[in-house]
Amino acid sequence: MPIITTAALTALITTLANKGLESAFENVGEKASEEAVNWFKSLLYKNGKPKKALKELQENPTKEDKQAMVKAIVENSIEDNPVHVNYLKEIIDILPKNTIQNYKNINTGNIDSKGGDIHIGDKYD
Repeated sequence: MPIITTAALTALITTLANKGLESAFENVGEKASEEAVNWFKSLLYKNGKPKKALKELQENPTKEDKQAMVKAIVENSIEDNPVHVNYLKEIIDILPKNTIQNYKNINTGNIDSKGGDIHIGDKYD
């Protein structure tokens, strides 16, 4: 699967694990096509309920083996029908990007505390 990076697929799966399929795409300016959402749902849902792989991922979203299981399902679907890669691209493109804007108290450099405590930003009482 050379066109979609592992990092992008991992980001999608992590979002899915933490929010669920419906919540992962709500409040997003752009929407995925119905075909893309239906394809993705068909991989991970049966009769409106999460399949075993998704259920286990949602129970343990940080476990790499659970993430790998869902990745394998997606990758196998794309290998079976290369058109599905376009659906995956479409879904990944609408996910919110992890960008930091208009936040205070963010350090972007190294801090050498010389063994003491460090507080960035607001005063701690």
